[in-house]
Amino acid sequence: MGRVDEIIGRIARSRPGLTLEKVREMVEDKKRRYHGLLTDEGAAHLVAQDLGVDLGYSGGDRVVSLSSLVPGLRDVSVEASIVYIGQPREFKRRSGTGKVLRLILDDGSRQMSCVLWDDRVDEFLALNPQVGWRVKVLHGYTRAGAGGVELHVGARGFIKVVETEGGRAAPTKKISELTVHDRVFIVEAAVLSKGALKSFSTRAGEGKVLRIKVRDDTGILTLVLWNEAAEKMAEVEEGSMVKILGGKVRVRPLGDLEVHINEPDMVELLPSKVELRNMVFKVEELKPDMKGLILLLRVYSKPFTRSFKTPHGGEGKVSSVLVGDETGLIVLNMWGEASLQGERLKNGDVILLKNAYTRLGLRGLELHIGSEGIIEVNPEVSPPELLNLKRNVEELKEGDTYVTVEGIVLTNPETRIVNIPSGEVKVSSFILGDETGSIRVSAWRNLAEEVEKIEAGAVVRITHLYVKQGLTGSLEASTTRFSELTVLETAE
Repeated sequence: MGRVDEIIGRIARSRPGLTLEKVREMVEDKKRRYHGLLTDEGAAHLVAQDLGVDLGYSGGDRVVSLSSLVPGLRDVSVEASIVYIGQPREFKRRSGTGKVLRLILDDGSRQMSCVLWDDRVDEFLALNPQVGWRVKVLHGYTRAGAGGVELHVGARGFIKVVETEGGRAAPTKKISELTVHDRVFIVEAAVLSKGALKSFSTRAGEGKVLRIKVRDDTGILTLVLWNEAAEKMAEVEEGSMVKILGGKVRVRPLGDLEVHINEPDMVELLPSKVELRNMVFKVEELKPDMKGLILLLRVYSKPFTRSFKTPHGGEGKVSSVLVGDETGLIVLNMWGEASLQGERLKNGDVILLKNAYTRLGLRGLELHIGSEGIIEVNPEVSPPELLNLKRNVEELKEGDTYVTVEGIVLTNPETRIVNIPSGEVKVSSFILGDETGSIRVSAWRNLAEEVEKIEAGAVVRITHLYVKQGLTGSLEASTTRFSELTVLETAE
């Protein structure tokens, strides 16, 4: 008989008016009310508690798994390994001074905070406890804490040492392996970027918070350090290696993880460092929804800025520019205050981006940076190699993007008005030729007005074209928002 069936049987035997089937229905109903957060065993415990059924935990001989615990249980016992011992703290209460000590337990089913109160703190510390001990927590009770379910040991409870060797150790994990249930773990990662140490007011005085982005070979993680932990890491440098020994893992609104660390001994600065060039991503390595990126890029266009209405009715700005390294080109969108820096960028500038992210846009993969990002212009580092974007006409192929072509205007431009979803736009088209062939080029919007001024026989350069197959089956080139027209020679 399984553990859940045993509990259901005890409930049914204790309440003659209930059948096994009815108790099972009550267990399923309890699981639905908790929206799938309860295990079968946890739901059965709550049903038993609601009905006042004693499941036989007297003396702590019968233990349950940590994963089965839910808030509101009044008398539970568990057996688990200690994977973290915090620092005892004193606090003021109306009746005098109280004590509290936080442990983290791991029984293999999950990790959970265990909070000891008052005399239980002194009794436990008198044992000279060590991480790795296996213990029984007897007659504890559960509450909902900031990080989920917590096990508490008060006046009725106590801790019994089972063995001092062979217990579970804190697991070593990669960033990609972390879950919201983890409390104690070992992660080693390199610091990608660091925010400013900020102060704020609390009822007890002043608090401090520091945000740091770290990276290993599997992903990016945000560390949110509080108070003493924040002060400890305030001077950490980018590229420094840190060891994270635990914290509260939370999901951010965009779906990525962050770890909140309150205890200064939960994060350590390691002696090794990672050089910047080993932390920089290349354009060809980028994929959708990557975060916390460092990139060293060259600017290949003038910035293009537009305004938009925010969801709150305000006005926002985004500045876009074409950037790249020796592996390829990508559009960079700079939001908010970053757009002000973007507007000042010039073709040929080198920029170092920190804490950038990617999104899949209508035109393909794009790079973004916002208020949490950093843009360093022309830093003292070796710049990426310059891409050769110039092509002869015969080298052009369908799908080419942001290529540059020079040639002679073979026909006088023809201008027409085209209706698109956003309204009417002007398009001016002509045939451009060089020593290898010719191609139809269409210039849109403002560039159409510039093209109208040139005549057949002029020599021009047009940058950042994209190439597609036209209605006749021949290749055609069209300008993009980053395209520029330069007249190299006027028509005779």
